[in-house]
Amino acid sequence: MSSTDDRTLSDAPDDESVDETPELDPATFDLDAWIDGAKPVVRAVTLYQRPDLLGVIDALQRDLRVAELVPDEDRGMNDPTPEGVRQKIEEAAHQFEASALVFRVEGRSDEARERIEKRLKKQDVKDTTSITLHQLADAIIEPKGVTASFLRKLQDTSESQVRMLLVAAGMANHEPPKVDVPFSSASSRSRKREARS
Repeated sequence: MSSTDDRTLSDAPDDESVDETPELDPATFDLDAWIDGAKPVVRAVTLYQRPDLLGVIDALQRDLRVAELVPDEDRGMNDPTPEGVRQKIEEAAHQFEASALVFRVEGRSDEARERIEKRLKKQDVKDTTSITLHQLADAIIEPKGVTASFLRKLQDTSESQVRMLLVAAGMANHEPPKVDVPFSSASSRSRKREARS
């Protein structure tokens, strides 16, 4: 292969898939050990106790645009400076990030979800929202102690965040596991060259 061909391969876009699944030896592969080590899919969702601060940040960003339009010589003593507004934005952003909590949602089988639904219906709980929240609470493995009542309260306060948990549960329950991790260009090109050699 010419040096031009080498350059073309190494500079190729990193969007080609390379199957790096190791070859299995059927004679030595222990299927029982593999299934004993299998784990359910878990998805992580970051929720925020203080999403109200997004409105504060939106207003401050508007104030910043206005402050940047006012020349220093025209600014009154009580008028905000761009630097002062940026500091307030940074403080609000820090408060917002500090209110974050990561929820881990574990996949559940159709059968497991149906068991919860049947148990609730025997207790005369029939509305679909309550059943869904109980199923979701069962799937949340971190933080410990999440209940349907907790989720109902969160839904009343910030329904969009409960929807995020429901989406994560749907992904854990139904989507095939895969990882979309951006690898460095160098390591990606190296893997492609090895695969083609």
